[in-house]
Amino acid sequence: MKKSLEISVHVFFWIVFTAFVFMLSKLYLQAKPDASLANHLFYVIFLELVMGLIFFYLTYFGIPWFRKKKINLAVLVVILLFLLMFFAYPAMRIGVWEVMSSIIPHVIVIFLAVIFRKYFDAIRLEGEKQTLLLQNTQSELALLKMQVSPHFLFNTLNNIDYLVTHDAAKASGAISKLGAILRYMIYDAAAEKIALSKELKHIEDYIELVRLRTSGVNYLKYQLSGIAGHLQIAPMLFQPLIENAYKHSSTKDGENIITIDIQIVNRNLHFLINNEYESSHKTVSPEGGLGLNIVKRRLELLYPDKHNLNITKDNRNFKVELTIELDDY
Repeated sequence: MKKSLEISVHVFFWIVFTAFVFMLSKLYLQAKPDASLANHLFYVIFLELVMGLIFFYLTYFGIPWFRKKKINLAVLVVILLFLLMFFAYPAMRIGVWEVMSSIIPHVIVIFLAVIFRKYFDAIRLEGEKQTLLLQNTQSELALLKMQVSPHFLFNTLNNIDYLVTHDAAKASGAISKLGAILRYMIYDAAAEKIALSKELKHIEDYIELVRLRTSGVNYLKYQLSGIAGHLQIAPMLFQPLIENAYKHSSTKDGENIITIDIQIVNRNLHFLINNEYESSHKTVSPEGGLGLNIVKRRLELLYPDKHNLNITKDNRNFKVELTIELDDY
């Protein structure tokens, strides 16, 4: 709970308390016009308010103090009992009813202070839990990004290693593309959300690296429809899916072995990737390996109730469909 809201609750409570004391004091003094201070209503209210403040905040701030050591609780109770007797002492000369009427309201104030303390402590504890949960989530997301990066670098360096011995010019181009992608990963992907247009450019750069290792541009078919506009998305969500499709493809030659289709309709993005694979390839399963598990976990953390991930396979094709409801920036 914000400090300003907590203060507002306390102020409201004391306004109500003062009004309550005013009514009771006025009724009591009217019923007993011969009582001492009968003609000093506002002085009586002021005295009761000061006493209420003492009992309330001694209890309210004393509870956290006595929690540190059990003996402190006994000290707090002794102090409160001493004050109750001290303020009730003058009424002992009048009668038992006056003593009780002096003690009971302050006991109620002490009880209310305990309730306030427990209530605000519970809200503060819940806030701390939420903050800790958020910090853990952010740490987990950072760790997931770190897991993506080495996986990507391993595959890409293998691509370049292959090209060095087959086509030096393409290897040079691949290194240039890799540099652009690394800049993206270091500077842009550090943010929780980035412009969708940047993520799409990153996908296209990575696709070019994949194509360099294959039989040609027709090996991987890529289609994009719709306008990115002002939409934003979590960075590097689709890269593990492309890595996974390339890794488990049945062949590195041919046409339309991998197909990627991205459709942007209003604020919804539909991503579809399909790759051919050998049915004897035991590592391919709807549950997925590291890449798919990373995507699943990030989606759970970043887009709860705003995404739909569907992974299917048959004897020849492995397909991943992902729909995300995006936000504007």
